[in-house]
Amino acid sequence: MKKIINIFTVFLAFVTSSCALMNHTTAGGICTCTCEACLSCKVHHHVLTPEQQAKLDSVNAVKTAEEAKRKAEMDSLLNMDYSLKKYDYDVEVKPYTWDEVEEFDVEIDSITPLFRASNIDNGVKFVNKNANTSIKKTGVHLYFTTLDGAPDLMHLVVNFYADDSVNFYKLILYADNFTFEYTPTNINRTRDGIFFVENFDNVVDENNKDFVAALAKCEVANLILVSDGGVSHRLVLKRDQLNQFRATYQFYRLLGGNFQSIQQAEPVVD
Repeated sequence: MKKIINIFTVFLAFVTSSCALMNHTTAGGICTCTCEACLSCKVHHHVLTPEQQAKLDSVNAVKTAEEAKRKAEMDSLLNMDYSLKKYDYDVEVKPYTWDEVEEFDVEIDSITPLFRASNIDNGVKFVNKNANTSIKKTGVHLYFTTLDGAPDLMHLVVNFYADDSVNFYKLILYADNFTFEYTPTNINRTRDGIFFVENFDNVVDENNKDFVAALAKCEVANLILVSDGGVSHRLVLKRDQLNQFRATYQFYRLLGGNFQSIQQAEPVVD
């Protein structure tokens, strides 16, 4: 029994001397230091004085405020609209229109080799050889088809592939200093393992041909996939991508395409 008491006495003396070495004061074997480490220990042993409790509350309040500030900053970054909405020019920039073929100054013979052709029912599908057509990559491209040898329909294709969904429902295009909006139809939403796949393949018609003309003619472009209740995604379209759009648009228009289907409805026979 004496051995146990002696061991406890030695341990208490060690604790007391340790506090003294760390400039901590002791009273009756209880550390009265107000450093954060000691305060945490005292919370565990329920020996805080009112003054110590006040200091601990102050320390915790500062921590809580700092954590709230960091969270607010992170939320702000995650929800920020990274789109570029304004450009300044020294010269006047005219609005894009879809029918200015002459401004391209290109020959069909020089542009044809840029495309990959594949046979479809009663026609051919033309896709730029450099276009990103994989569903496992985020991107946008144009292609068009012919019907019985004549240009028929142009298609706008957008694909999003990432480990977080966007659930986009609308596109906003900032082309130079102009803004265009487009609401796609038949958006496909699937999963590829842990990845989300969201895409559509829509025919370009009279209502959205200016959107495609802007893609083909602008020098700087940002395409926003507008999220339905989440964080929107911005695609900064690079120069080579804009060149692809321009070449596809040129080829289609020079062949005589006008964003209207040449396929006629079958006559009704009584």
